[in-house]
Amino acid sequence: MKKKLFRLVIALTSILLTYLIVDSMFFPTSVSYNEKDYEQMISMKGNTIYVNYAMANLFLEEINGFIDYGDSLSKIYNDIIDKYYKDQNIKLYDENEYKVLEIKYKREEARELFKDVFEIEKDVKVKILLNKNWNLKNISIAKINKKLNREETLRNEIVKLAQKQVGVHGSRYWGWMGFKRRMEWCCVFVSWLGNETSLLNTHIPKFTAVSQGINYFKSKNQFKYASKYTPKPGDIVFFDFPSDYLVDHVGIVEKVENGIVYTIEGNANSDYVKRKEYPIGHPYLYAYGVPDYEKVGN
Repeated sequence: MKKKLFRLVIALTSILLTYLIVDSMFFPTSVSYNEKDYEQMISMKGNTIYVNYAMANLFLEEINGFIDYGDSLSKIYNDIIDKYYKDQNIKLYDENEYKVLEIKYKREEARELFKDVFEIEKDVKVKILLNKNWNLKNISIAKINKKLNREETLRNEIVKLAQKQVGVHGSRYWGWMGFKRRMEWCCVFVSWLGNETSLLNTHIPKFTAVSQGINYFKSKNQFKYASKYTPKPGDIVFFDFPSDYLVDHVGIVEKVENGIVYTIEGNANSDYVKRKEYPIGHPYLYAYGVPDYEKVGN
């Protein structure tokens, strides 16, 4: 039980390190916990979960640098980042003797994250308690919101554009690419979306072959295998159909709801743009290209 609590505390540390946009913040080196404090560091009262770093002997060399604690935490860490990075469910404020970082979780998501520690029956808040005397003056919620808002805005923009294309004939897209007659146009459709949202070759490549798209996202460390990643709207989805053992199709993620990945695709056994859906673990779903939507330019 203590090992599970320790892993969870470290996972929540990774949330803190990810969310706080800090410039030039320095703490003494080393990370150290008193073993007797494990269970006291994480507690639940009502619908609020408290993680008390103020009581721990915790020092971080740089709070905006991520400390890698290994693969054992990757599922929890990636789940948190994937679900919350674009949301504005965070607040930073003073409360009594603490500086508090507060994050809101839906019931189902909280159950998955805290299943080894608490029985979760409803939506919860997680309050990460920090010492007020830590140098937090450079933490800016305005900066955080600006960063989060940019990603959300661009994801919504490209998804809304894709939604408007459902039912449109493929000649719009292969003609834009310079082809005078029909070709395999799934890649061209994705490229066209990038062009129309001013994201071409900065976030989304101009490509005519699936392998080119895969290589682009791999070169930017933005390639995620479907078995290890929960997609978000605006991600680029790559398909591997079993008939030929090749990754041979691509589309864009519209949304993910109730375990279903909804996509919008060109050249999906049709000359028209189509909306499709797949269970999140479907074998056709091979991988995702995850554009860095928060970043401007290259």
